[in-house]
Amino acid sequence: MHVIFFGYNRKELLLILKQKENRMTSSQKRSGNMDQFVKDLERELAEHPGSVIAAHRLALAYWRSDRLQDAVETFRKALAIDESSQEIRVNLGTLFLQMGELEKGIQENKTALKIHPRSAEAMANIGSAYIQLKKWQEASDYLQQALQVKPDMVPCWTNLATVLIELGKIDDAVAAGEKAVSLAPSFGLAHNNLAVAYYHSGEYDKALEHLEKAEQHGYPVHPDFKEKISAASGKTTGD
Repeated sequence: MHVIFFGYNRKELLLILKQKENRMTSSQKRSGNMDQFVKDLERELAEHPGSVIAAHRLALAYWRSDRLQDAVETFRKALAIDESSQEIRVNLGTLFLQMGELEKGIQENKTALKIHPRSAEAMANIGSAYIQLKKWQEASDYLQQALQVKPDMVPCWTNLATVLIELGKIDDAVAAGEKAVSLAPSFGLAHNNLAVAYYHSGEYDKALEHLEKAEQHGYPVHPDFKEKISAASGKTTGD
């Protein structure tokens, strides 16, 4: 099961990363060499230990460099400077969720909601974590709350389609999947999940159509599932 989590990226960090990557050689880009960039941010934080922006930038850079424990510790340093930052809470929660530490991730995102009750990202993260825990109704509740705040969150619609299938609400799952692909026609995972919903609704031709679109847009469709849909629709793979 492919579940999507939601985090924030500071605009200034993205700009700095882009400038750094533009200066890298091709081999450095391929290897993802961010060592000097991280060292620059470490020096910046050492020179400005009370800067929440410097701490947050460094935490995000550690995360991008797959130094996950360093990222956790640095997010916590940032929160020690400004514990009321909903943005940092959501990012730390997102990191925990991606690390598989679901309860910690849920807690950080719930804390973010106490700070900013209309944080769609926090709601979506909690809902996505509940998918991993197979708590389908809780997942549905949080995902739908997130979409009330930000109805254009495509991955949220995609995750919701999966949840509604598990709850047996197939028509609603189809509607959620159709919303996702209408917002992002080239999003392969959305087409895959919509194909699953159509399969459960018995609309096998539509299921096969969206599964093929998922493949066209680079999603790794499971071959057994494609064979099953093809057989149900009366078509053979490759027709």
